[in-house]
Amino acid sequence: MAAALGSMEIVGREPELEQVAEWLELLSSGPSGLVVAGEPGIGKTSVWTAAVERARETGALVLLTRPVEAELRLGYAGLTDLLAEVAEPLLEELSEPLGRALAAALLLRDESERADPLAAARGTLGALRALARRSPVVVGIDDVQWLDAASARALAYAARRLEEEPIGFVLSRRDGHHDPLELADPLRDRSLELHLAGLSAGALGHLLRARVDQQMSRRIVLRMHERSGGNPFFALELARAPGEVLPTSLREVVERRLEAMPQAAVSAVELAAVLGPARVVDFPDEAALDSALTAGVLIEREGEVRFAHPLLAAGAYERLPTGRRRAVHRRAAERASGIEERARHLALATGEPDREVAALLDEAAHAAFLRGASEFASELAAHARRLTPAEDMEAMVERTLAEAEYLYVAADEPGARARVDEVLASGVRGTARARALSHRALHASDPEEAVALCEEAVAEQHADARLAARALSTLAWQRGAWLGDIEPALLEAVAAVDLAEPLGDEGTLTTVLTAAGLICALAGDPRGEHFFVRAVEIGDRIRTLPGDREPRSAFAHQLWWRGDFARAEELLECEREEAQRHGDEGALMRLGVFRGELELRRGRWDEAERRLEEALEDARDYWRIAALEVRALVRGRRGDPSALADAAEIAASPFAVGVPVIAATADYTVGLVALGAGDLGRATDRLLGLAGLTERLGAYGERVLAAIPDAVLALVEAGRVEEADRLTARLEARAAKGDHPWASAASGLCRGSVLLAAGDLDTSLARLAESRGGFETIGAQWELALALLVEGNALRRAGTRTEAAAALERAASIFGELRAEPWRRRALDELRRARPRPRRDDSLTAAESRVAALVAAGRTNREVAAELFTTVATVEAHLTRIYRKLELRSRTELARAVADGRVEFDS
Repeated sequence: MAAALGSMEIVGREPELEQVAEWLELLSSGPSGLVVAGEPGIGKTSVWTAAVERARETGALVLLTRPVEAELRLGYAGLTDLLAEVAEPLLEELSEPLGRALAAALLLRDESERADPLAAARGTLGALRALARRSPVVVGIDDVQWLDAASARALAYAARRLEEEPIGFVLSRRDGHHDPLELADPLRDRSLELHLAGLSAGALGHLLRARVDQQMSRRIVLRMHERSGGNPFFALELARAPGEVLPTSLREVVERRLEAMPQAAVSAVELAAVLGPARVVDFPDEAALDSALTAGVLIEREGEVRFAHPLLAAGAYERLPTGRRRAVHRRAAERASGIEERARHLALATGEPDREVAALLDEAAHAAFLRGASEFASELAAHARRLTPAEDMEAMVERTLAEAEYLYVAADEPGARARVDEVLASGVRGTARARALSHRALHASDPEEAVALCEEAVAEQHADARLAARALSTLAWQRGAWLGDIEPALLEAVAAVDLAEPLGDEGTLTTVLTAAGLICALAGDPRGEHFFVRAVEIGDRIRTLPGDREPRSAFAHQLWWRGDFARAEELLECEREEAQRHGDEGALMRLGVFRGELELRRGRWDEAERRLEEALEDARDYWRIAALEVRALVRGRRGDPSALADAAEIAASPFAVGVPVIAATADYTVGLVALGAGDLGRATDRLLGLAGLTERLGAYGERVLAAIPDAVLALVEAGRVEEADRLTARLEARAAKGDHPWASAASGLCRGSVLLAAGDLDTSLARLAESRGGFETIGAQWELALALLVEGNALRRAGTRTEAAAALERAASIFGELRAEPWRRRALDELRRARPRPRRDDSLTAAESRVAALVAAGRTNREVAAELFTTVATVEAHLTRIYRKLELRSRTELARAVADGRVEFDS
């Protein structure tokens, strides 16, 4: 019934300990996870500790953290517990950017630039892998539900990317809380969960007799078991409770236990409640600490003092009167080693506005933000705002906007929006209001609302020329790129450049030049390239601010939209090298999505999928959907049914609700798969959803343009030529603005297809030849193959079957290289029709050969009948058999077959 483990005895948990052994067996062959779950007091920590000790006995390196509820908002507190003591030598094994980010997270180094949380997560993975090369590694987290968000993010990232490394996780988790590491997803069948129930009456009796009273009767044991439900902590406290009236709840148990402790222990217990787990040296009153330890309220292990049970910690903090709690926090602040910890204790010690404490919190929030702990930064900023005197309105606004920025980076958009709205509701005017309006526009899902906010920001009177230039540029961007109102946006974008020119602020100038370049590109204005080139030149000297559009990436987009793939690749590669130098993992992820889209556009689809798979390892929220959109298009054009899963996730995302183009892209993917499967009716309706969206789409308009050729070809095939004609006109309108080789070639492909359907063979062939040449020049392989397919069909109809076969062979080859199998099969089918096996007249009777020769020479049926001394009815009967045998449909096709040598007659 009882299992001994060193000095600890585990009672009544034999099945659970068997699963611990199973987990350790998994660890011997790769990554594994063990989660011990249950209600408070049920014995989670005992089983968790047993697992940790058994792992240590196998020779594994054990890294431990025991977070408490008070640490839930701290930045990287858990990760520091786990890695701080082993990290220093490991940093040398990591790349410089990853080592720098991890060191900043662990407070081993100060950072003057903001550390990338993704880089810290990659550094965590690298550190764990480096340790696992020496021995198996076990990450133990007791009460994982209290792990701070920054640490959970880094460890979850690492868990998702484990391969065959012997790295195990053992967690305890309280019922009613989720596992922030979500181990069950990445580890799947290598993750075990134990849900602890209450002990049996026999096991509980063994525990009570061993810990409380060796002579305890069975009647009392059964009473304790019934009252506690087999919860060992509850039962032990019941058994120790004095008097006949027993506690009725765990809460009451905790209150009684704390009330019963000696007065001499109170100061140490209060300090522990405020500090959380702390070193022995952090307790100045040794006698109080000894008393608390003797009373069993606190325990000490390896120099660390903590509560004997988390319920005692929560109860001790709750029972502190407000004044006493603040006094203890002030004492804790005096002994704190870092600015963030000191500022937090001072915040909790201060009830009234205090300029000095607010200023310190301001500084601490910025420090937390720089090392990537944005959640903790937002908490410190909230305290700074609370403690700012009401009359200091300028500081209040600055701190509120700073909190909004931290919340925004922490992905708490509702919280960020609420802070900005507070600033706007305060009635503040001038610079602060303009900043708040510009910030609020970031959170507006409706482009019209965003433009209205930006217009108000631009109209606000203030003397900050830098802010004025940025606000006008933001207005141009929102109006042009998202609302699609290009003409006024173009004027505003150029005006913003004029405002920024004399400021001497290269960061602002880079931002407004980039926005002007993009708006010009959307408008077909040739000044766009000039603005982009200047922005890139300046951007090479400085780093853009967080949230600013990066000029190289923006310019690359504009280039690949119009088909200049080589220059776009060069810009993205330069940006990638810059991101690697600075350890900007977030930028590297985004660049992976961009590179995937570039490779889609130029027809390197295997490379596109590889880039997107890499990006999807790190992408979350919007960027995950952005990556899935590109991958869905690649897979959809290949006819790959897995595209449907991507489309379903895109359609179910919140981004599809607010952005019609995203929802339409998911539908378009379904259409592509249907088209590949031959379901033309379903395909055309789905494809038309994206290709037929309104022209006022701004930056999304380029995505719609790229979708038009696929849709036009499907519509033409379905006989919906008028709809195809309307879509073609949109491409022609964009091509007419100039500086868009892709649109020019694409409009030729679409117009050639429409003309072919209308029977204008000569004009169709001319447009298709122009289109093919355009796509060949820019290297757009998918569209080139489509152009060759349509041109081959047109050439076959024109009777030039040798040229038709050459075009179709080339189309089939390109489709094969793209692994677009449905389209390759279609090209091969067309090729068989264009180049059937040569047929000689030996398949015809002598009479049929004579009739066929005369008809091919241009004789009418009546003329043939007269020349052969037979009836017209006999000639018609011969022709019916001739067409069937030669697989032809008309006298015109017969004449062409003879002309191009596919059918020959003996003289």
